[in-house]
Amino acid sequence: MDTTTAHQVTLTEAEREALIRHGALGRAGEALAARHLGQDDRLQVLARNWRISDGALRGELDLVAVDPTRGTLVVCEVKTRRDADRFGGAVAALDHRKHRQLRSLTAAFLREQGGRFASVRLDLVAIDVGRRPRLTHIVGLG
Repeated sequence: MDTTTAHQVTLTEAEREALIRHGALGRAGEALAARHLGQDDRLQVLARNWRISDGALRGELDLVAVDPTRGTLVVCEVKTRRDADRFGGAVAALDHRKHRQLRSLTAAFLREQGGRFASVRLDLVAIDVGRRPRLTHIVGLG
């Protein structure tokens, strides 16, 4: 089931400072996304910034989690943008090429794990930073 939820985000002072600091935007966005995914024990984060460099396949999965109630592997791409109005926002940052790469990287992660999950889901957490930071979680990219 594909669903989209958008949340006004309350940031800690440390998170706010990290989002403002140049060069730390991506890491701060991933930390915020991991916190969001783990709220209410919905998902358990298994890996952050999982990387592979195997022949032609190179890349990184931002967050890899599991839904313990369903046994679903959830691979979550995180996009964080400061200037949503100028560049279309964080949701617009996920293009077809990146989506294909996510699928290939997810297949490599599954091979490494021995296929121990009942199902797989690709999600997007998009964070638009501004006076009122907004986190959008798109469940099931298809």
